[in-house]
Amino acid sequence: MTEPAPPSAREAGPKVQQPVRPGRLRSRLAVALVLVAVVPLLAGAVLLVWAAPAHARSAASGAAARDADAAAVALSTRCEAVRASARVAAGEVAALATRTGGELTPEAAQTLAARAAARRPGSAVAVFDADAALLAASGATAARDVAVGIGAQDLTTGPSCSAGRPYAAADGAGLAEISPVLISPFASTTEVEVATVVMWLPLDRPALSALRERLGTSGRLSVLAAAGRPVVLAGTGPESEKVTELLRELPAEGPAAGTRFGLGYRLTEAGPGLPYRILATGEVGGSGLRLLGWGLLALALVALFPLWLVLVRLTRPVDDELAAVGGELQAERLALADSLDRFGEVLAHTHDLTELLGTVSGTALSGTGAAAAAILLVAEEVEAPAQTPPGGRRAYDQTTRESDRLSVHAEAGRPDAHGEEARAVLPGFAERQFAALTGNPSSAQLFEPQRFELPGAGPVAAIGIGVDSQPVESPAERDPGRRRLIGVLVVARGEGGAGFDALQLTRLRALAAQTGTAITNIRRYLEVRRLSMTDTLTGLGNRAQLVSALSREIAAAGRGDGVLTVLMLDIDHFKLVNDTWGHGFGDVVLRDFAGRLLACVREADTVARYGGEEFVVLLRDTDVDGGCRVAERVLEAARSRPFEEAEVSQAVTVSIGVAAYPRDGRAADEVLQAADSALYAAKRDGRNRWRVAEPSHNAPIPSLPG
Repeated sequence: MTEPAPPSAREAGPKVQQPVRPGRLRSRLAVALVLVAVVPLLAGAVLLVWAAPAHARSAASGAAARDADAAAVALSTRCEAVRASARVAAGEVAALATRTGGELTPEAAQTLAARAAARRPGSAVAVFDADAALLAASGATAARDVAVGIGAQDLTTGPSCSAGRPYAAADGAGLAEISPVLISPFASTTEVEVATVVMWLPLDRPALSALRERLGTSGRLSVLAAAGRPVVLAGTGPESEKVTELLRELPAEGPAAGTRFGLGYRLTEAGPGLPYRILATGEVGGSGLRLLGWGLLALALVALFPLWLVLVRLTRPVDDELAAVGGELQAERLALADSLDRFGEVLAHTHDLTELLGTVSGTALSGTGAAAAAILLVAEEVEAPAQTPPGGRRAYDQTTRESDRLSVHAEAGRPDAHGEEARAVLPGFAERQFAALTGNPSSAQLFEPQRFELPGAGPVAAIGIGVDSQPVESPAERDPGRRRLIGVLVVARGEGGAGFDALQLTRLRALAAQTGTAITNIRRYLEVRRLSMTDTLTGLGNRAQLVSALSREIAAAGRGDGVLTVLMLDIDHFKLVNDTWGHGFGDVVLRDFAGRLLACVREADTVARYGGEEFVVLLRDTDVDGGCRVAERVLEAARSRPFEEAEVSQAVTVSIGVAAYPRDGRAADEVLQAADSALYAAKRDGRNRWRVAEPSHNAPIPSLPG
């Protein structure tokens, strides 16, 4: 591929349009004024007089249809949210009832009800015991009364927006969900209903007015009963006389749409997710348009006389006219620049690198009028490496994946010969340009546009992309010296194209800076995500990472005939170690043991600190026999030499429980419970040993210190 020539070699400036002679311009403008001014006025007048009413009716009907459908979708989504909130509240009550053996006090129920109502403003929550007696209620007074009233009904057939059962009262509407609270008594697999949670979200005038404001419509929204004579249960305002007349003609069932009584309307059908019908109405305009049409007709006839005066004024210097046109073009270019600025702000918030690169290359293409664009990013790990514990082997970090590394490049080009040719040569040029920039790390050259002439691509502009080399506390601390070169953005005009002007280069500079900011945000986001899944003391995964990895591995094994073995480990008498030598030495033991544990497993296996002195190992594609062999290696690694720091030396042993999927369970919590039961058996039999889970692992596990 041919190296690019210096900017002055073949760079071409923008083409300049030749001026038009005054006489020819005057004759052209005379014809244009007749065709563009008078004829459109006449056509517009005729159109407004005869076609405006039909268009107004169609527009009103279409607007009502959009409003009704959008409101129905929004309320269905809100119904699903109410259903999810009710289930979450029922889950919290079930967790409390499980801990208390099925007993619920009004005070505890009131706390949970208040918490659930606070999560969804405007709602009310009521909790009833197994005998349908009210335990607690929280929320706005009126809404709370409705929730309590719902609980007084038959809870099995009560209102449910997700099931399409509306609230029975005729003086109000709302989204209701009833969620039973089921628990399994201790050592039993049978579920028992101990309570019921009712959640109610009113659909009153304030709620509908807020919905209308969010949808950005000025029409009226009304909630009607699901069937029967149309009756407004709630609306965004008082019923007008037109709406009252319209209600008399609406069908008792099914949807309807059209225009009537000067209103465009749309009536939706009730069903699961929304047990009410939504009526949207809007005024049919256009009454003033006909009058405007007659005015335009008169104006067109009168305008014929001033044409002569206009032609006389066209004898002014032609350069004034061209200057005015140039001003309009400049305004359009500034508007494009403003849109690119807003686009750059959007880039700063995305976390999808692939989508980011595609968007940037496409925007560079359209924003600079180029024929092709390309982005080159060096292959660099986004996330910082996990902590290396004693033992010399890096902790396995489940969150580090190939997709979290910066990709090589992205391209975009016009679908023509010039675009395809330029797109083919730009990646190679970008690689050479990046090498040139890294060899001359001057900040003035790194992040400023440079212009070239490239065979096959024509005029080319290139600029470096930089990321923050270290965290900053505020935008005021950002400066070019803190940026580190990580890639390059190039755009090409295509063979025979005009060069890039100063304004386009300014846009390119801003886009490159915003891209660097967006990549910096991606790096920080991934680092925060990694830290949230890592135990800071040992460098291993934490409990959250373990649960995620175990669920993922079980799902993968379940799709075939795969197996998975889990080792649950507990350092014996660790409390005594802390009490004797202090927590500082205890931390040394935990870190050293983590290193020894990692040395006993494969890179593909997952090691996590479960909590305190407990650790868990996930052995992928390993049966129980293989897990027992690994457990024996871990026992030997723990007792092979004492744990030491300074003058302190202490021998430490470990107990291990072994369980496997699908032998001991088909869910993550079942396998972990089986491993925990086996761990208890190892401690019960004298510690410093491993045991395999027995079929009776679901039995109660008494506590055993150390």
